[in-house]
Amino acid sequence: MTQMATAGFSAFMQIRAGQAQKAMYGAKAAQAITQGRARALEAKQKGLEVLRRLNETLATTAARATTGGGSVNTLSLTNYAMKEGATEFYTSKDNATLAVGQANFQAQIYKTAGKQAMLNAYAGAAGTLGQGYYNQGQVGWPGQ
Repeated sequence: MTQMATAGFSAFMQIRAGQAQKAMYGAKAAQAITQGRARALEAKQKGLEVLRRLNETLATTAARATTGGGSVNTLSLTNYAMKEGATEFYTSKDNATLAVGQANFQAQIYKTAGKQAMLNAYAGAAGTLGQGYYNQGQVGWPGQ
């Protein structure tokens, strides 16, 4: 009976180890999502900074145009600033979307790894119990 008791305890501990591993992967998944949201927030802040700088550029261009300063075509300068600002803004917006998408994908990988860890723990526990049963049969069952 000692073989079966040892095997049972070992199987139990394998399952507990699998649960711990699954919890660790769950924590990593949550961390990945949090990091992705932080990267998305940074990208959005960069987009807002681009718009702020664009606003300053347009205000400066308009002020120079009203004073008659410079020989540069104000309309072409304004169009160029708008084009560049819009490109940068939408790039930062895309980066925010990509950061969240990548984080969710990574989190799903971690969650799948956690499920696999549990499957491996159950398979290992079943194998341990089977081996314990076989070993107990080799040394003899109590009362035989």
